[in-house]
Amino acid sequence: MRARTIWRLRVLASVTLLSAVAGGIYGGRFAPAGGGANVGVGTLVGAMNGLAITSLELFLQGAGAAALRRLPLLLMLGLRTLVYSAVFLITGAAARAFIGIVAPASLDNGMVMAPSLPFSLAVALGFNFFFVLSGLLGSRVLVALATGRYRRPRSEQRIVLFLDLYGSTGHAERLGDENFHRFLNRVFRDISDPVLTANGEIYRYIGDEIIVTWTLARGARDAACITCFFEIADALADQHDDYLRAFNTEPRLRGAVHAGTVVVGEMGDLKREIVLLGDTMNTTARIEEMCRSTGHNFLASAAVLSAISRLPPGVKAEPLGDVPLRGREADIKLFALTR
Repeated sequence: MRARTIWRLRVLASVTLLSAVAGGIYGGRFAPAGGGANVGVGTLVGAMNGLAITSLELFLQGAGAAALRRLPLLLMLGLRTLVYSAVFLITGAAARAFIGIVAPASLDNGMVMAPSLPFSLAVALGFNFFFVLSGLLGSRVLVALATGRYRRPRSEQRIVLFLDLYGSTGHAERLGDENFHRFLNRVFRDISDPVLTANGEIYRYIGDEIIVTWTLARGARDAACITCFFEIADALADQHDDYLRAFNTEPRLRGAVHAGTVVVGEMGDLKREIVLLGDTMNTTARIEEMCRSTGHNFLASAAVLSAISRLPPGVKAEPLGDVPLRGREADIKLFALTR
């Protein structure tokens, strides 16, 4: 099963469960004294709402993603809110019909109350903002911001992977600005599945560079941080013919992976984001620069190889010795990773 499919199923299950709990709480709030029918109905309606809306969202991220992204944000939010509200009213009516069949006395005694339109609109907006913000920030960043996990900066052990596009200046000159943007966007989309498979988090896009990060334990497990690079290379190679047809060129990436302490914290006022700072980030960027001078596509520090139990099957590490890095006093031991 593809990593994106697994991710979608997890999202579907999580949102459906949370929606069922919220629906049960709402139903219990309006249940008449001595009766609990609304709790069950609210749970059922909530689960149906979560299942329907999340399925719709996941479809829009797939087949309908391109058309939806072309809409202005406010128009997209308005249309989605109307669609969500309609879905909620339909699922509410379906739940009442179901209860009317299995427990008609509940309806006759007024023990089951239909969800109100204002409540449906409010829940629709909540779903809207969750999915839109999740798409803009990433689900892990959204949860961290919502819970205030990094309101105060904290030190964490992380593995960081820097990826850089070969020949981006030449690509931009040949393709022109708009086509180069399309080209980069296609590359960034195509690397998403390998990153999901490796359980990584896309931290930031910087021009033609991508930064992926893991907690130390997650990235070291099964050497996921190293496998990720080669899986990305394979994913882009699989699309070789499509890239040539669309852009008359193909993307090739070089990368560097390093491990160490980073400081993670919220930053900014008018625009807030979670930022990773420290020597580990700077050193990884300098290691990636060494790909150009050493002629290797993928470099890893000794810290990474010490963190993992073994290299992925078919991958070998060629020691390059202690290498001086620009702007850094101490040399660092590097390895070239190849298959």
